[in-house]
Amino acid sequence: MPVNAGPEYFAAERRYSEARTTEQKIDALHEMLRTVPKHKGTENLRADLRKRLSKFRKELVIEKRKSHKPKAVIRKEGAAQVCIIGMTNSGKSTLLNSLTNAHVEIAEYPYTTKEPKVGMMFHNDLQFQLIEIPSTFNQESLGLLHSCDLIVMVLDSMQNADKQKTELMQILKTNRLDRKKIIFAKNKSKVCGLDQSIVCIDAQSKVGMDELKEKIWKSLNLIKIYAKSPRKPKDIPALALEKGSTVEDLAKEIHKDFVKTFKFARIYNSTKFSGKKVGLEYKLHDNDVVEIHTD
Repeated sequence: MPVNAGPEYFAAERRYSEARTTEQKIDALHEMLRTVPKHKGTENLRADLRKRLSKFRKELVIEKRKSHKPKAVIRKEGAAQVCIIGMTNSGKSTLLNSLTNAHVEIAEYPYTTKEPKVGMMFHNDLQFQLIEIPSTFNQESLGLLHSCDLIVMVLDSMQNADKQKTELMQILKTNRLDRKKIIFAKNKSKVCGLDQSIVCIDAQSKVGMDELKEKIWKSLNLIKIYAKSPRKPKDIPALALEKGSTVEDLAKEIHKDFVKTFKFARIYNSTKFSGKKVGLEYKLHDNDVVEIHTD
């Protein structure tokens, strides 16, 4: 039975034959497996591709051990760390550029992004750290997914979105990441139907960016707190804390010595009790402005 592969498969096969490094070979094999037709006539071919992929993955592990290359570590900044994932050319880099101050290279050829890219998103007086994860899903990048607070999964509506979602969820499940908080962003689309778990966006024209930002914030299930020095306006950016946090939690977040020198705090909000004095045990609420007084 003939393979009947399309141009994407043969382009990936050509990249494989021209590959100089083990990582390039792995990238090309991933693309070959993704694009090869799945029928009885390709069973042997798919088995061979998986065998070669396994071989090169083992070689890559050995190479990295020899080189003592450190794992990708990105220190968390802002209210939360959010990772963006998706299949190659789904629009991840364009989305990162649209949401943040990042300037990531964008090209139509596959696997443009080789390493995680970082940008800071500002929304609702808060800063969020966004990280684009390369579609190769190497172990260093997967480590970032384990430590992040939320995953934004980009689905290209110009391709089979359901297939992309299935493949990406399988990658997450294989790496024990399927229980992470996930937002689905359908890119290049204006129609999402009634599915409230999907946000329709167009990263190129920046359509749907405000809705996606708000979805990110609400999915994190945090509260926003403003710190304030006496006789000064509230500090911006604000701080994000877990629901149920107290003045003591806020004091520790600002400076480790604040708890030791703490006298009292004043809470400013929209209630009739605005400006009242409270102690370290006071439970904070969303949008509270907290003025801490110390010795």
